[in-house]
Amino acid sequence: MHPDSPHYYPGTLGDKPVAVQFHAGSHYVAIRLLSGYLPEDKLKLVHYGSPQFRFEALMNGEVAAAALMEPWITLAEKLGCRPVCEGHYLGAENASDNMDEETFAAINRAVAKAVDRINADKRKYLRYLIDEPRFAAVAARYGGITPEDFHLPRLRYSYNTPYTDEIVEDTYHWMVRWGLLDGAACSADLVDNRLAEPAVAADD
Repeated sequence: MHPDSPHYYPGTLGDKPVAVQFHAGSHYVAIRLLSGYLPEDKLKLVHYGSPQFRFEALMNGEVAAAALMEPWITLAEKLGCRPVCEGHYLGAENASDNMDEETFAAINRAVAKAVDRINADKRKYLRYLIDEPRFAAVAARYGGITPEDFHLPRLRYSYNTPYTDEIVEDTYHWMVRWGLLDGAACSADLVDNRLAEPAVAADD
């Protein structure tokens, strides 16, 4: 929320514009978080695209709230903005059908090593977030941020693992219920763990 916002609780955001990127993580997480407080007909999610545009819409007063991710959250908080709810979602490595198992396994081994290194010293690697060109250009206009500004427990990194059948089914039915997926689709057609399984085994 903007520092001047009257909102301190998700339940007051009924019929208020909330910036997200449609059919991406910010969209899905916003629905999951706000639907616990508001009926569906009072959710007013508005497509603003990338985190930069959502952040700028929030700062310009175009929306009542914005779904952000790091390092945009830290920049917003440093400017006096406040979170009213927070959620986490799974980010995983994806591969096209034509990627061979050996290559995908190598990618996942590299990711696992990165997870270990980052978790051992999170602040050491925050520069990669801060120095990302698009973020850095915007942050400079607001005074910038440093590694010391981050709330480290918010940053969570774990090894890639295959989706369980339960997770796939629950997510599929949730998306159909919210009109995010055509009910004619089959959950078994949406997720294929065959490539992920040997990659995970290779790290054991």
